[in-house]
Amino acid sequence: MTKHIQSILFVLSILLILNCWTVNADPPTPETPDVEYKRYADFPIDPEGRKYHRFLRFPAPQGFSYTTQKTALANIDNTPEKETIVLMVAEGGGDEWRDWCQAFLLITEAETEGILPKKKDLFKLFDAGVYNFDVPGKNIELQSPPFAINEVTSSRPWSGHVSFKLIDLTGDGILDIWVKSSDGVAVISFQNGEFKAVCSAHSSFKRDAPMEYTDSDNDGIYEIKIPTRISIDGVPTAAYLKWVSFYEWDGTTYVLNNERFYAENDEFLIRLLDYYNHLLFQFGRYIPQCEVYSFYTGLTFYYRGNVSMARAYLQWVLEHAKKDEFIQAAESILKKLPPY
Repeated sequence: MTKHIQSILFVLSILLILNCWTVNADPPTPETPDVEYKRYADFPIDPEGRKYHRFLRFPAPQGFSYTTQKTALANIDNTPEKETIVLMVAEGGGDEWRDWCQAFLLITEAETEGILPKKKDLFKLFDAGVYNFDVPGKNIELQSPPFAINEVTSSRPWSGHVSFKLIDLTGDGILDIWVKSSDGVAVISFQNGEFKAVCSAHSSFKRDAPMEYTDSDNDGIYEIKIPTRISIDGVPTAAYLKWVSFYEWDGTTYVLNNERFYAENDEFLIRLLDYYNHLLFQFGRYIPQCEVYSFYTGLTFYYRGNVSMARAYLQWVLEHAKKDEFIQAAESILKKLPPY
């Protein structure tokens, strides 16, 4: 009970210290000049969008069909000419109508009336593993963020929203392609003379905590926040833990920098400790479910540079956790801490 009270007092002390928070204005969004978008109807299928399907394996395999979702006309490389960007999906293989299982992002030269444009690049992304489409292109795999243990995932074909937007995320004056589905995001950028994927991450949160880009220091270069929903097994009343992975541009690609995100994120720490204390009051400390909150509390303190608190929580995980994933992750972080 003493430990419980100490935890609660710790939370209350933080709340008192932070009683006078200030609210910052929303960061500006990157401008997208001279971009022409066009959306295509799902049903009936727009015949104009079908002309792009010949860049795929055409006709579609039996039981599947191609649908063009959206196109854009803009300059997205270092040439003066514009390109056409086309988002297509392969539908089929699911239990629900309009389920799709693979997305394709096509980049072509600007179109001339009546002439099929020349392909510049083709990316395959958001593969649900339903069918191996024999389409030549660069494959982009969604990566689960580090330490996303107990992540809530689904093996069914994707469903719902998929779209893209052209924005200058990297601050080099060239528009990048932000492709987002209901289960993840990919960023395609023109770097060193070619189009390449510079970020790809899975997310298990939807509208309540969307994937987003933000210019936190107003320098014209945007960071990416990827939320992950962590489940608390065996505790129906426990809220999903929202863990955010923070990626920033290093001049070549997007790299994880959670230290920057959690260093002064007192609001997240308070919410995490509040959930943890609620679980302690219900079930007591020595239950397997506490390994989730103990691990992420220790990880948060590690990112904040609080060595003693990080060690205390992660050492508990090492000694009491049931899942090997938490034990191995805690052990790897403890090895990075300085000696006593």
